[in-house]
Amino acid sequence: MQSEKRQIMPTLRRSLIAKIFLVSFLSVHVPLIALIIHLLSGFDTGPVPVFSLILGATLIGTAICLFAIWRFIRPLHHLAEALMKYPQDKSVLKLPSGGADEIAIVTDAAKSMLWQVEELTKKLKHQATTDFLTGLGNRRWLTEQLPAAQSQAERANEPLSLVLFDLDRFKQINDDYGHDVGDNVLMIVGEIVKDSLRPYDLASRIGGEEFCILLPRTSGEDAINIAERLRVAFETSYLDPLPKGRITCSFGVVQAATDERLQQLLRRADTALYRAKDAGRNTVIGVFADKSI
Repeated sequence: MQSEKRQIMPTLRRSLIAKIFLVSFLSVHVPLIALIIHLLSGFDTGPVPVFSLILGATLIGTAICLFAIWRFIRPLHHLAEALMKYPQDKSVLKLPSGGADEIAIVTDAAKSMLWQVEELTKKLKHQATTDFLTGLGNRRWLTEQLPAAQSQAERANEPLSLVLFDLDRFKQINDDYGHDVGDNVLMIVGEIVKDSLRPYDLASRIGGEEFCILLPRTSGEDAINIAERLRVAFETSYLDPLPKGRITCSFGVVQAATDERLQQLLRRADTALYRAKDAGRNTVIGVFADKSI
C-alpha cells in the first residue's frame, strides 16, 4: 500500500491530466457520498429532502471541481499575461515554476527561450554598437550616448567636450606594411584610449582611422590636456615593424553647446582637426567660440 501511494503521488505532481481526473472523479461522486451518508444516518428519505440533498451536493461538488481546476491552470494564466506584456515588462523571467506538471514544464521552457532571446538581443546590440576591431563604441553608439551626456551636463551645470582625432598618414601604413599591421595599429590606439580615459568618458571609432571621445565634466581647456596626453602616448608607442614614433595622431577639440547635435559638434571638431593637419600633424588644436588654442 505504501509503495502504491509513493508511486501515485509523484504521478499526480507531474501530470495535470491526473490532477483534473482525480478532482473531477471526486466531485462527481459528492452527491452519491452525501446520499449514502444521508441514508445511513436515518434522515428523512422523502423525495423532496433527497432531491434537495442531491442538488446541493451537486452544486458543492461542481464548485469544488471548478475551484480546483482554476487553481491548477492559474499559473498558465499568469504566464499568458506575462508573455503579453513582454518585452516592456520582463516579469515573465521571474515567474516561479510552481510544480512539475505540464504547465510548469511549459513555464520553464518559455522562460528558458526568453532568456536565450534576452542574451541574443544583448549580444546583437553589443555587436551593433561596438567596433569589433578596437572594442570601442561605434558612431551609432556615440549618437545614442550624446543626448544623455548633454542632459546630465545641463542638469549638473557642467561642461561637456569632444575630442576628434585620426591617425596621421594611416593609408601609407597600410600601403607600406599591409592591412594586418594597419589593423594592429588601430587596436593599439583603441587600447591606449581605453587605458587613458576616465570611467565616465565615452570613446568610439567613427570611421576608418577616425576616433571620437566625449568628455563629460570637462572644459575645453581640460579636454586639450587630455588630448595632449593621448598624443604623447600614441607617439611613444611601438609596433613592430613600424619605426618608433610612426604612430601619431592629429586632434581637434571643441566644447559642446547646449542641445548641439553630434553632426554639428563633429563639424566644428573636424575644422579643428584639419587645422592640426595643416599645422604639420601630430598636433592638438582646440576651437572654442571665436578663439583657438
